[in-house]
Amino acid sequence: MSGSHDPYWTLARQLVRLQRPAADTLSARRAALARVAAECGATPRTPEGTTVEALAAELAYCADHSGGLAAYLGEFARGFEKTHAWRAVEQLQRQLFTATLVDPHHHRVLCELLESCDQAPRLRTLALRVLHDAGTGPLALEDQGGGRGHADHRNEVAEILAVFDDLAYGWEDEPHPLLVFVETVAVLEDSPLRARMRAWSGQVAAHLGCRSPQRLARLREEVAVRAGRPLSPYRLLVEITARTPVPDHYTVRSWVVPPGPDGTRQYGAPAQLSSRAEMEADVAARYLSCVEDLGELSAGMRVEFLLPRPLLWLPVDQIMARPPDSVPRPIGADHTVLVRSRDRWAKPHWRPLLHERSDLLTSGPDVCFESAAVRVVPYGERLCPEELLRRLRHDREQLGWLFLQPPPYTGGLEPDAVNVLLEMGIPVIVAVREVGERPDAERKTRKVLAGRLMELPERVRMLRGEMGPDSDVFAVLDLHRHLSLVWDGRDGLEGADAALGHPRTGGGLP
Repeated sequence: MSGSHDPYWTLARQLVRLQRPAADTLSARRAALARVAAECGATPRTPEGTTVEALAAELAYCADHSGGLAAYLGEFARGFEKTHAWRAVEQLQRQLFTATLVDPHHHRVLCELLESCDQAPRLRTLALRVLHDAGTGPLALEDQGGGRGHADHRNEVAEILAVFDDLAYGWEDEPHPLLVFVETVAVLEDSPLRARMRAWSGQVAAHLGCRSPQRLARLREEVAVRAGRPLSPYRLLVEITARTPVPDHYTVRSWVVPPGPDGTRQYGAPAQLSSRAEMEADVAARYLSCVEDLGELSAGMRVEFLLPRPLLWLPVDQIMARPPDSVPRPIGADHTVLVRSRDRWAKPHWRPLLHERSDLLTSGPDVCFESAAVRVVPYGERLCPEELLRRLRHDREQLGWLFLQPPPYTGGLEPDAVNVLLEMGIPVIVAVREVGERPDAERKTRKVLAGRLMELPERVRMLRGEMGPDSDVFAVLDLHRHLSLVWDGRDGLEGADAALGHPRTGGGLP
């Protein structure tokens, strides 16, 4: 907007009163814009027109970049610094743009984001927490107790930001509490607003103490972990194999896969177990030990089971964990449990097709579980492996399969339809282990699992914790106890062959 109510238009009018020759004014504007481009990362730009409106748009453009308005005015003032006219410009600037920790444009954008966010009723609480962690005395916030209505959010945001603006805080490549506060709010928001808030913090991070992208990324990880929403969760990888001649003799190995480039590391010694009960007790002990060792970093941890084809439908999500001083519950009720195909991981020549379909899945986040990309196999239907292979060679849009009856393993991989799905790179396979023969099983399963395919692991975790939207499913179908989720993709295990290795064990029937 241009006019008397636009602070940039008002400031532009004052700059015009410097009474420079037109040619000198254009030259000064070019030099000022060049300085903003060089110092503030703005796209190079030249003056567009000689009107007050054009100059106002120029000022607003510079304010879009941290420190841009100050750099522009500093260059524009050359030769006029000690004049009465320039003192009038500086006085007007102070009146129009109250001194804030960030430049006026970014301050205004942040106000708008905080006023519209879902966390608006909790902003005072979140700010107090950040200020307390920073070791400051937030008396200005503590004196303002009680809740507020939506109409008061604007005033509350202004009061909160004023406390951060006044905060005397020295740092050496450490984030200012304002940046921590914004990231804390962002991680609690839904994706669209979260992305806008992170875009804001990315623009001002260097000014607020995060002088490198790596430091900002680390701050986001720390804030997300404290909120129980880690951006890149730790993963506990558990491999279970069984000796073919003696199916009840299991080998269990485990690794921790941290976020980032640190690499997979072995967790616990390999174990040889002589019964199903011993195997489950060993897995539960590894899981509880890992949760305790990671502490708060265990928030959002994924537990991934690397299983051979004969054990693919093993109900690993239902292995009971008994945390000290708490209630026993299945592993899958607290943490996301996924199954990975050991056979597919062990065959590098199968990975290109998996990567291709996984890329389709991640590049199309709106693909739904109930869409044509997911094929449902009704109870009792048997698939022909040869026909399935021919179809999937040419159908690269297929991303998931739902089996209302898990295809049994009959002793070989060659005539096995599930093996074809793995070879052809299908990244998502869901099997209903025991209740698929019920006439309402397909309808209820589709209803409970409906939604974005990329969010399926989280929905299955909620279902296993009996937090789904359809309570009669728990009472009738017990779906929360009978779902296997095979989920594969580009997730960092490629290249971990040396760490994982392969014991000389084959299959075995569960």
